[in-house]
Amino acid sequence: MNAEPLRTPANGSSVIRTVLLTVVSGGLTYLVTNALNQEPVMSIMLSILIGGIILMVRFLRDFENRLAAVERLERDSTDEMHKLVGDALHDVNQLVGGAFKEMSEATELFGLVEASALQTDLVTQFVRNSTQIQATSPPIVYNFAQSRIKEMSDFLKQLGEAGTVTYYGEDRDWLLGLTRTATVSVDAISMAAVDHDLWTSEIGQRYLDAQRRAANAGRRVRRIFVLDSPDMEYDLDLRRAYEEQQKMGITVRLLDRTSVPPPLQVQVRDLILFDQILVYETVPTIGDLKSTQVAETRLVLTESRVLECWQLYEELWDVSRELRTAVPESQTKA
Repeated sequence: MNAEPLRTPANGSSVIRTVLLTVVSGGLTYLVTNALNQEPVMSIMLSILIGGIILMVRFLRDFENRLAAVERLERDSTDEMHKLVGDALHDVNQLVGGAFKEMSEATELFGLVEASALQTDLVTQFVRNSTQIQATSPPIVYNFAQSRIKEMSDFLKQLGEAGTVTYYGEDRDWLLGLTRTATVSVDAISMAAVDHDLWTSEIGQRYLDAQRRAANAGRRVRRIFVLDSPDMEYDLDLRRAYEEQQKMGITVRLLDRTSVPPPLQVQVRDLILFDQILVYETVPTIGDLKSTQVAETRLVLTESRVLECWQLYEELWDVSRELRTAVPESQTKA
């Protein structure tokens, strides 16, 4: 505050000036009255009266100045107090408002979790476990956890929107997870030339075991092996895979490409239908079929596309056939 400081008795100059002014006024009055041949008593009384009046006027003027200074000081103090209180209230309002907003968001989020079809305890457990990753964790752990949470968030968003989820490369978690959680059916199309090494691989063995368990649990599990040529039927590895999967409770059939109706030729591809609701597709790399690999894996939930895949599967199933039991001697491999 820049208020003018109050004058106090310590400021002796004002008092001295007042006393001198009073004495001088009284003295002048005495001299004037004495020059007018007034009685000494009258001269003294007039001197005292006029000196007192001047003293009172001086006192009132000083009092008025001090009162004005006090009012200015009070006004400045009040303004500054209002400013300080206003700033404090603004900060408090922001703090309280932010807290209520966070509480509101937390309440809304918890309400969404409660209303979700997913198990509430699993969602809360996921959130609780994620809080164990601290900012002080090793950078590789922190960054890896961040990326995985983002991937999972994007994955759930795309699943919830019933669109298409893409994984670049060959997936295993989706394949095994969907097979284990299917509730009605697992219907697969396997390109024999593309899946030639799948059934003996680690992921292939786990996939078959998951299908075996699904079949034993009463799920319908079917597979169509698509043959690029009729002679592939006599491939011993293919026949072995066919027979092993039949023993697991999987209904298996073969499909010659030449038997596929012309309008469907370009639609034949590796895919799996889960519960007639979700399609698992793999997109192979371009090149020799014997050395081809998976370039992309897709989960398709778009209703129209799932229906198209389901209709395609049923049409291919109708023109597929079982394995011939007899193997021509010329086709037998050592």
